[in-house]
Formats: sequence, structure tokens, C-alpha cells
Amino acid sequence: MPPHSPIPDPAIPMEDGYLAHLRLEKRLSQETVSAYLSDLRLFFRQATPPPPKPAAMGLATLTLPNLRAFIRSLVELGFASASISRYLSALKSYTGYLADENLIAGDPIQGLQGPRQQRYKPQSLSRRDIEALYDSLDAAVLRRDAGARRDLCLVELLYGLGLRISEATGLKLDQINPPEGVVLVQGKGKKQRLVPLGGKVALSIRAYLESDWDAKGRTETLLLNRFGRSLSRMGAWKIVQRICARAEIRIAVSPHTFRHSFATHLIEAGADLRSVQEMLGHADISTTQIYTHLDQAYLREVHGSFHPRNRRVPGAAQLPKN
Repeated sequence: MPPHSPIPDPAIPMEDGYLAHLRLEKRLSQETVSAYLSDLRLFFRQATPPPPKPAAMGLATLTLPNLRAFIRSLVELGFASASISRYLSALKSYTGYLADENLIAGDPIQGLQGPRQQRYKPQSLSRRDIEALYDSLDAAVLRRDAGARRDLCLVELLYGLGLRISEATGLKLDQINPPEGVVLVQGKGKKQRLVPLGGKVALSIRAYLESDWDAKGRTETLLLNRFGRSLSRMGAWKIVQRICARAEIRIAVSPHTFRHSFATHLIEAGADLRSVQEMLGHADISTTQIYTHLDQAYLREVHGSFHPRNRRVPGAAQLPKN
């Protein structure tokens, strides 16, 4: 029996126009765009019967029965509610675009509901865990362990500033402004926001730049790997696993755990939710501009008052010249 040749991924109808819509109009990140396309290809693979059956192809497969069957199959395969909701988001985005462009008659996905999701409760580190982690990092710096100042700098960006892992690994030197006490962050959808830069965080960045940072002219990214190139997200994830194991933190920790901890500890100390959401860059508070409803002086005051890594420290207002 001859071996079966692999079935190629089905084409996504009107893919070029939809891609332009996602990138230029919605300004979604490449990761989100790739995820949407992957989800759509899975739908079209299931909705397009194999040959030799003559069947509906392309846009003709976008029917409510096909869409319901697809969601039902995901449930039967044991997909988590959050994953199914992501597929629904991709499909709704796609059919909405087609309907707006008059490429289909009506939107077939309107009214289609996914499974109910359980309310997500993010996990955060306790203050004792954070103190143990910083003690371990400081000890590594004193021992002059390879990459110790870089590792400390990574944690400062994730916990001290509340950055997403992609924001931390993509942060460039010209986005850091110690004299003004802010960092310009490029967030999701290329949206920008200003995050207050506290004294201890600024000193950690300065010490790293003075002692270990050497990109050899290849990049202006702050966080580097041992080859002097930009640190990848996977590289950052491995660092987080290593330093948390060394500090004997018992819970599972990801880079995003530090962002949750940043928000949790600010709110527990009395910071108002609106200010914290502004610093995190959540879409429902921060729109597309770097200057929003709350002025930056007030954000710096809130951040400096409540976050333990952001007291003003002498000598923290300048970075070394490269």
C-alpha cells in the first residue's frame, strides 16, 4: 500500500486582505496574527471534505452548521474553554471582516456561543517569595556569577515595572529615561505607554550596563544573552525557572507571574486600581496614546509610594554612556 502524502493546509479565502486588516487596521502583533491564521486553517481543514467528494469549498464552508460542528469537535477533543474561546475570537474576527467587506451575505457566526469559562484568578508570588528571590539574586551578583546582573535586571523589568515578557525582552536603551523617571513601553498592538521607573530598578539597570552589557554594536536591546544578542522569550523563561529554583520558590512561576505580582502588591498596599491598570497598559484603560487620562507625575507618585522597588535612590537618574 503506497504511503499517504501529507494533506496540505487549506487556503484561507481572502487571506491577503484579511492579513492587511489585522496588521494595518487592528495593529495586532505578529504572534496574534499567526495564531488567528493557524486557528482558521484548522477550521477550513475540518470543514472541507477530502476528495473525491465534490463539496462546498472556501467561503461556502462558512455556514452556521459547520461552525457549530467545529466548536463541538473542539469540546469533544477536550480543548479547554479558554482555547475554544480563542478559536471563536479568530472566527468572529474573520467572518466580521468578510461581512464588512460584503464578501459574504451576513455574518454566520453571530449568536454562536462557546462554552462558559471559569473565572481566571492569576497566581502571584507572596512578598516573602519576592524577598527570597531578591536575596538570592543579590547573592549571585556579589559572587559575580555569570549573567547575574542581567538576571536581576530581567526581574526588575517583570516585577519592578510590571512588563510583559515580550515588552521586557524587546526593551531598547533609548526607551529608558532615568532623568524623567519613566520607561516608554511598546505594548500589544504597538500601543505605547509610559511606566514609572523607580530608583532601585534604575540602579539595577545602570549596574548591568556598566558591568555586563556588551552588544558589540549588534543591538540596542537592554537584555542580552551570553553571545551579546537580544535575549529571546524562551531564554527569559529559562532564566526565570532557574532563579526561582535557586531561591527555593515552591510554586510554578512563569515570567507573567511577576506581572501579576506587580499588580497584586501595588493594590494590596493601597494603590488605586485605575492607576495600576494604566501602568499595566490594559486595553480597557489605556487606548492608543502614551498620554492618557492620568498624568505621568501622578503615576510616578503612586508607583513610588506603593511599590517596594521604586523608592528614589541617589545616583539612579542617569545611565552610563555606551
